[in-house]
Amino acid sequence: MRHFGIPQKESAACILLVCPDCGERNPESASRLRSMRTYYCTGDGCDYIFDLTPQHGDFGKSFVEACRKFYAVMSAARPRLRSGF
Repeated sequence: MRHFGIPQKESAACILLVCPDCGERNPESASRLRSMRTYYCTGDGCDYIFDLTPQHGDFGKSFVEACRKFYAVMSAARPRLRSGF
């Protein structure tokens, strides 16, 4: 991508991750956290790992549920379509 001589500034947003195990506050820049999958707590002797990957639902369950809804709508609409002709 061309920037045409315009200086690019990094986001100054800071995210504060508070460890549920030791209570340590872990401030980190948002741009650095975007490129990470896990973040290790910086507390003394703490082994907590923050999972930074987005959680997606089960595709199979959502697909089956969508199919059920689709067929329910189609079966409800079927008698109306035949009576109109």
